[in-house]
Amino acid sequence: MGRVDSQRMHVMQTSLFRMPEEAAALKAMNHIADISLQRPSPVLRKHGRESDGDIRSWDTRSSFAKDVQPTLTRPTRKYTRVDSAMSVATGAEDALGDAGLSFGRSFRVGWGPGGILVRPSAGNVLTSKIPVAQDATLSSKLLQHHLSHSPILPDDDGVPFASPLPDSLQFSSFASLFPSTDASAEASMFRLGSALFDPLSLHISSKAASPDIYNRVTLLTRKAALSTWLQHTVAPTVQEDLQTHLAASTPATAFTYLSGNQLERACEAAMDGGFPTLATLISQAGGDDHYRADLREQMDIWIDQKVDTLISRDLRKIYALLAGDFSSDVVQGLDWKRIFGLYLWFAEPLHAPIAQVFNSFTEINSDGSEDLLFSLLRLHSDQTCSLSQILQIRTSTGQLDYTLPWHLYIVLSRCMRVRDFPDRGDARVHHNNTDLDQPEPEPEFEGHSPTADLLTSSYALQLEHLGMIQEAVFVLLHLEASTGRRKAIQDLIIRSAPALDEWNIRGLVGSLKIPLKWVKEAQAIYALNAFTLPSPSFSFISDPSSSSPHPAYTAYELFLAAGNLDRAHDIAVLSLAPDAVLRNDYELLKELFSPFIPFSGDPDRGRVEGWYVRGKTFLDYANIMLRIPVLIPSDSNPVVEGLEPNTIPDAVRATELDDLVRGIPRLIALLPDVLSLAHSGSKSRSEKARTDQTQLKVKHQVALHEMTARLVKVVDRVRPSVLEQVQPQLLDEATKLQHIRASAVSSFVKSIQT
Repeated sequence: MGRVDSQRMHVMQTSLFRMPEEAAALKAMNHIADISLQRPSPVLRKHGRESDGDIRSWDTRSSFAKDVQPTLTRPTRKYTRVDSAMSVATGAEDALGDAGLSFGRSFRVGWGPGGILVRPSAGNVLTSKIPVAQDATLSSKLLQHHLSHSPILPDDDGVPFASPLPDSLQFSSFASLFPSTDASAEASMFRLGSALFDPLSLHISSKAASPDIYNRVTLLTRKAALSTWLQHTVAPTVQEDLQTHLAASTPATAFTYLSGNQLERACEAAMDGGFPTLATLISQAGGDDHYRADLREQMDIWIDQKVDTLISRDLRKIYALLAGDFSSDVVQGLDWKRIFGLYLWFAEPLHAPIAQVFNSFTEINSDGSEDLLFSLLRLHSDQTCSLSQILQIRTSTGQLDYTLPWHLYIVLSRCMRVRDFPDRGDARVHHNNTDLDQPEPEPEFEGHSPTADLLTSSYALQLEHLGMIQEAVFVLLHLEASTGRRKAIQDLIIRSAPALDEWNIRGLVGSLKIPLKWVKEAQAIYALNAFTLPSPSFSFISDPSSSSPHPAYTAYELFLAAGNLDRAHDIAVLSLAPDAVLRNDYELLKELFSPFIPFSGDPDRGRVEGWYVRGKTFLDYANIMLRIPVLIPSDSNPVVEGLEPNTIPDAVRATELDDLVRGIPRLIALLPDVLSLAHSGSKSRSEKARTDQTQLKVKHQVALHEMTARLVKVVDRVRPSVLEQVQPQLLDEATKLQHIRASAVSSFVKSIQT
């Protein structure tokens, strides 16, 4: 090897062996190829599809708060809105086989007032209602209390937002709404929440006690509150069992009392039945480990001596219960609350935390049934449990009821900051605790939670279905996103516009701080839609200050009051101005369009789209028709503002008249575009919509001809030659003939004068 030069050695290695760097590169290429065969490329979709193969974790998007880089290997499918003439629905509007083709582009699935779902089906429109709870008593009581402790203030975007007060909205405050004798599930739930989550009044300072003593006192106080609630809750069940089994034996009666932690009554039953030793043992229930060990030893002796069969079953159950031994049939026939109570009172030591008792209970007793009470216990005991796992809609009647889940979310998440939904953003706000006497509070969860907004919207829809408009708006004030909150409230007000009487408006604007312009805009939209109703006797007056029975004019006034000048301008141009033209009401035209005139002193006034080629055209027309007859003498007006008929007007009048006349050709050229419906075809799908558009089209045609004829008539009296700039096709035959005659007369008079 020593005689082989380096160049020859390199040639031999290249031909017979692989260089180390080449081997590493080849291995990396094979590794990439293996990965490409084993796992598909990631797709920018929230949910996987069956066509993608196995739906794995890389096909999903973990959070909308994190940016996802677009992939170049597999772009998402894009949808494009095609022109109506190219649509497959064109010409198939009357098809009955496909609801989508039947309604074409004119219909979509949507929600109507009161929770009504409107959808197309085989050429018809079907409506259905969601099955929500019909009892509004509980919702009204809870929401009234909630509103009294939730200030409503505008956020950074100026949208009202409800901020519940953490110190006022707690479980105890809601529990105080129910009488002490109320044993309903709702009252019991708020009392349990108060025992588990409300702040405790320990009357002890952390400076005067060590952390261990402070925590121990907190644990025992919390556990005592839970024990008191549980004993009060199961008391009716215990009394019902006693009344059902009046002839039960003394041990059976004593065990029934023990299932409700009624130790005093259990001792009295044992004494009255002739069991003094048993009464002595019951009086020591919940004792230390030595006490329980002695009882277990006594039971083992009975078994060893084979005398356990001679002892009654109920007596053996009491001994097993007091010994903390639940391996036999001790809890058989009891509901979960009493079983959990037996674990709390007898199975676990006094110093055992609630979480330990709950875990011992669920290890042996897990039948799958879970109500809100059980869910609250699990939420307190399991730190990994989120609100999504417990706030499930549970109903036995098939009706949805979001009342309690929504209030639980507000108290636990927004007020007490105990737990939140898992899709909340990662941002947290920690408090700087300067009070050493108080424990460190839980961090506040901030950010947007789609689950929370979905729960809020569902509860608002339920209230809307019950006709509780103000309550539904108040619930929507808790939506977290400013833009979504504004849109949801405005949509609700628009759907509920027929029910917006004076009392509702006062509540929305006064108590809920809803801007009045939102309410006015909703009423305007309803009035505008009512304008297309087929009933000729329909009259809608939403604004008490308005005396006009015309729905379009009412909508115009309401849009002005709401500050929506563009919508008011559209109504004035399309509906109101043609009527005023046909009635020769020039003052009404000036009144309609004067609010849109740009005013330099107010930057918010007069800013409407298309003002100079739409609304200003009608205003100029009214000004021409009112001013030119005043500026020129006529048989009906021989004196023009103090001048004799033959007197030559001064320069100011001559200038104004000349400006008005020179503007008439431009005005005539703009009119066909302003009254655009005069030349448009009916594109509406429904028969009624086509009829309404046809009527409006005829009105625009007549208004166009009237305005053109009147302008030509006015200009023919002053200067017919100006109309040479107007295209002949803009005039009808009668107007052309009139103009030719006026031009001839004018030319003849000029020739004579010259």
